[in-house]
Amino acid sequence: MAINDVTHKVLRSYCQGVRKEVVVPATFDQEDHQYEEDVKKRILSKALEFVTKSGWSVDSLAQGAEAAGYPGVSHGLFPNGGGDLVHYFNVTCNEKLVEEMKSWPKEELKESKVPAQQIENAIMTRLLMIEPYKSTWAKAMAIQTLPNNVPNCLATLLSLVDDICYHTGDRSVDFNWYIRRVGLAGIYKASELFYLTDNSQSSSATRSFVKSRIRDAELIQIALNMNPVSVAPQTLTAAFVTAKNMLGINSLK
Repeated sequence: MAINDVTHKVLRSYCQGVRKEVVVPATFDQEDHQYEEDVKKRILSKALEFVTKSGWSVDSLAQGAEAAGYPGVSHGLFPNGGGDLVHYFNVTCNEKLVEEMKSWPKEELKESKVPAQQIENAIMTRLLMIEPYKSTWAKAMAIQTLPNNVPNCLATLLSLVDDICYHTGDRSVDFNWYIRRVGLAGIYKASELFYLTDNSQSSSATRSFVKSRIRDAELIQIALNMNPVSVAPQTLTAAFVTAKNMLGINSLK
């Protein structure tokens, strides 16, 4: 019997107070699915409390399950183990950032230029959410490059940069839409790496790094706007290489 089947049986028996063996149907109806998702979220939320000690691991998930009132075997609900925990953290952080950005002053795009200061603030706000887990985040980044975790990693990264662009005023629907988002994804991942080694007060060195990368991106955007035909092929090639590097695809060969 697969571990997920065992987990479902134990979990349903435990939570419903049923002492006899519980047979879980192969296909859940909508209510069962929502029940499972709610349980997962409670376990993942609690598991974060154990990351600094046990890392982004099955151990943290098992301890989180017990802290949430479920059997430790409930970690079987997460087939990607620590990868699912990292994904949950990224998703919740992205959601928190969106809520913060909604309260920021809105600026309209002027001459296809996204407000640099707001992008800088958004990147820094998101990076600082890593602070409680900074000592373990290098491992989390490595976990995200594993083949099973790459789709979730890519999805949360693209969601992050799209939210940042949208809430800082980017409503473009042209070629620049793709360039801005790929460029911003590259800036975020580079800044994330820099942040892990930054011991400056209030992460001031990271902020300077982010500001510099945004300035470089603005210069590229200006060049693209001035001569889009000649610059576009090189830009697309650079974007493709950047995307591979962000996902650690080169290291998987």
